[in-house]
Amino acid sequence: MKSCGRLERLRRRALDEHGVSFITVMMIMLMVGALGVAALTMTGLENSTAGAMRMVEEGTDAAESCVGMSVNIIQQGIDLGTVPAAFVDSQGGPVPAINAAFLGQEINGTLANNPDVAVGSVKSPNLVMKVNNYDVNGDIDFQFRKQKAGGTSSIAAGYEGTGTGASSVDMFYRVDCTASNAATGTTSRVIAVYDCLAAGDGCTRRSY
Repeated sequence: MKSCGRLERLRRRALDEHGVSFITVMMIMLMVGALGVAALTMTGLENSTAGAMRMVEEGTDAAESCVGMSVNIIQQGIDLGTVPAAFVDSQGGPVPAINAAFLGQEINGTLANNPDVAVGSVKSPNLVMKVNNYDVNGDIDFQFRKQKAGGTSSIAAGYEGTGTGASSVDMFYRVDCTASNAATGTTSRVIAVYDCLAAGDGCTRRSY
């Protein structure tokens, strides 16, 4: 009888230990599952972040393309006092024909600090471009002219108001370009200020 009672106790103890082992295995499985879910979540966040960064970079590159095109138009337009015909949309360029004459006045300095904007409900962009999947609108505004130290006066030389032919005069422009992707809702904006010689010899980007 004693041996039977001992066997019964051993059997119950073994069953109890089986229950503890089962709980331990379940706990381990839950921990491994939680770690797996966390790893998948982190991977998804990293992929989303990388995708978002890539879209921002693409948008910024598109806006920078607009800035580069704007400077090219400014450099070639300073001596002419107007927008070169090759840049007008009727010739395949980015400048809307309806805005070309107006932009020419901004380039030669006749219109300073004009309040026109490239985006918004009352937009009147000076440049309209398509860069990859981005629609890019740009605005060029003449800010002011400044006589170089030791240079010949532009007023005395007859260049005030035209901005042409005076190598000792700096012309300052503000270029504002916005790139937007309707499919992703991504928008990137680049604003730059350029100091250009009135003789059309080149432009230098300044801190904004």
